[in-house]
Amino acid sequence: MNHTSGHPIPETVTSEIVLEAHTFNIERSTIRFHDGHETDRTVVRHPGAVALIVIDHQQRWLLVSQYRHPTGHDLLEIPAGTREPGEEPATTAAREVREETGYAAASLTHLGATWMAPGFCDEYIHYYLATDLTEDPLPQDHDEYIGEPVRLTIEELETAIRSGEINDAK
Repeated sequence: MNHTSGHPIPETVTSEIVLEAHTFNIERSTIRFHDGHETDRTVVRHPGAVALIVIDHQQRWLLVSQYRHPTGHDLLEIPAGTREPGEEPATTAAREVREETGYAAASLTHLGATWMAPGFCDEYIHYYLATDLTEDPLPQDHDEYIGEPVRLTIEELETAIRSGEINDAK
């Protein structure tokens, strides 16, 4: 669904990359609104990502614990990963489930997609349900340290969310 305010989309007057990083760029732009008003915007340009609800044969969710430097904490979260530029989301999903859980999913069902932080970032994340698992690990990314998956029933998952043990938006 694409709702607008009824106003024309602002015109980009100038745009420059001010930082190139490993997985994203930071872009500074000047935009002009329909009434002629100009303002600056800084945007994190991200290639997009996938996140996976991985369910084993006992109907338990497989979560991972990862250190997330901006938070200063390990977060318990559903497996996720960044897309390579131009990579189809389903390809990323198939790879990430193997890297982060050690299992391949015979069934990957696309559940939808969302903007993660549209006030400053263009990261768009696709969600998948991964089931029919078989052991088939891939090496983890060089900058990840993920242990064995944490397996939770839906009841345990709901309790962990309510208690704040799980506080990652995905």
